[in-house]
Amino acid sequence: RIGIWLEVNEEQKNLLKNIVTRKKVYIQPFSTKERNIYIIKILLQSEDSITMQKLADDLYVSKATIYKDLEEVERWLKKYSLRLNRKQNHGIEIEGDEKQWRIALSELLTIFKDNIKNRDTHMKTRGNFQLKELFLKINIDKIETILQEVEVNMDFKLADIAYENFLGHIAISIERLKQNKRIEMEPKQILAIKDKKEFDIAKSIAKGLEREFEIEVSEYEIGYIALHVLGAKVRQNYKVDDTEEILKNMDPKIINLALEIITLIGNILSVDLTKDEKLLMGLIIHLKPTINRLKYGLSLRNPILNEIKNNYPSVFGASWATSVLFEKYFGVKVNEEEIAYIAIHIGAALERLDTRTRAVIVCGSGIGTAQLVNIRLKKAISNLEIVNVISSNDIDKMKKSDFDIIITTIPIDYSLKPIIQINPIVVQRDIDRIKKYIKNIENTKKFHDVIKQSNRIEGLFSEKLIYTKINANNKEEVIEKLGKKLVDNGYVDVKFIDAAIERENITSTAVGKGVAIPHGIHGYVRKPVIAIATLEKSIDWDGNQVDIVFLLALEFDSGNVTRDFFKKFYSMLDNEDILQRIRESLTNKEIFEILIEIG
Repeated sequence: RIGIWLEVNEEQKNLLKNIVTRKKVYIQPFSTKERNIYIIKILLQSEDSITMQKLADDLYVSKATIYKDLEEVERWLKKYSLRLNRKQNHGIEIEGDEKQWRIALSELLTIFKDNIKNRDTHMKTRGNFQLKELFLKINIDKIETILQEVEVNMDFKLADIAYENFLGHIAISIERLKQNKRIEMEPKQILAIKDKKEFDIAKSIAKGLEREFEIEVSEYEIGYIALHVLGAKVRQNYKVDDTEEILKNMDPKIINLALEIITLIGNILSVDLTKDEKLLMGLIIHLKPTINRLKYGLSLRNPILNEIKNNYPSVFGASWATSVLFEKYFGVKVNEEEIAYIAIHIGAALERLDTRTRAVIVCGSGIGTAQLVNIRLKKAISNLEIVNVISSNDIDKMKKSDFDIIITTIPIDYSLKPIIQINPIVVQRDIDRIKKYIKNIENTKKFHDVIKQSNRIEGLFSEKLIYTKINANNKEEVIEKLGKKLVDNGYVDVKFIDAAIERENITSTAVGKGVAIPHGIHGYVRKPVIAIATLEKSIDWDGNQVDIVFLLALEFDSGNVTRDFFKKFYSMLDNEDILQRIRESLTNKEIFEILIEIG
């Protein structure tokens, strides 16, 4: 009834400290999520079955807790078409296709990286410390040396994120080969890539691996490495002079995909991006390896995915709407990691846009006073462009398309553009009034097209398909509840529900701000509509907390109505007040009126 302690002298105490410090893996009390990651890691990396008692002992929990944890582990494995095999009096092991096994290990690496905290991550090379923690039996430094030699000898330079991913894929391949687990590829797939320079790069890497790790790398393994090279982001220093050469050597389908992406996103965000050549070339160069990754089921981690989703929901959402174009041109389903990379390109293009409000200054006190007003306003308001300083007599000579507002120090009569009258000696009150006016003008520009199309969009919403404060434990339950309502009301085929859940296994449809937009295949849609639900309690939606769900039953290739919906939707997603009003609504009628009101 007192407690437990160690009685040791100073020498013994230091010895114990050294043992603890040297120990490479220290298991401390885990949360449920951390236990699941540990269990998946042990099962994926083990050559033999693992008993539940062994897992319980390792994690300091009961067998009953492990049994419950395994339910979540099985759900995670199912995403990669892997399954748990539980053998009586023998243990647990994972079964499935070798390619899927490696994809799951790659995803585990991403999760593992994100969960290692407070470690010394300083390294001299581009490799990362977390990789060494996951693959304790493999010398990661040797792999890095091989890759760096290949980069130098073959003029092949990977972008940093691609380098880390590629390093992980190589480590996974080595670990599996040491366990005599070999990849298989179809002969025709090998033939399709053998004449590409990426195959030669893969052969060079394979020779280094055979030399350093005493393993045999088959032609199929070389082909698998080549696929990762094809899907890797290579460092590109794009120059304007290279445009013609890049376009000449690029697949026309990729060029057309890039053009359609730019047009669709521009329409949704109500901006013109078609004149941005840097955006077009950046997208074309980016899309080539992207298509290869999606074709072959390879992954490229996006380290700022959550930041993009949370801080730039309208840009991420508009980029997400392009997923239908990937299916149209290449028959592939795009995931949210890749969508976030497209959003980065779009975000950079938006930064390059000149969105300043154009103003004409009219002054009746002489050109000197007018120039003082000009200088004062330029310094005080960064997003104001002064296009001209003129007298009131010359205002009619200007084209109305050349400016947005008139700032004047005298009363004038002009009805074609907004007028702001200020003091000849510009004071802070004048500056505040102009800033407020500019904000109104920018909002008007942004929502103009959405407002014009509101009547068409209203038809997608129905009071009877809006549900408030429903109870659900997971995303599948929400989709099934809303999907059943769509089926019962004749809007979709019953197969729509399974298609929507299956799509979630490919990529999450959580778009930030507590909102998710699951959807099924448009071929199962009988009449376009959107079902909406607010949740009593937020649920985990692939790492995002969600409490507002829009189940989209849309004909994604039908053009205008769908595009107009996304314009409206992502404008709403940028507005925290509207989302909060929807959350707080107690009836379906209240939510319906909010949606119509913002249209």
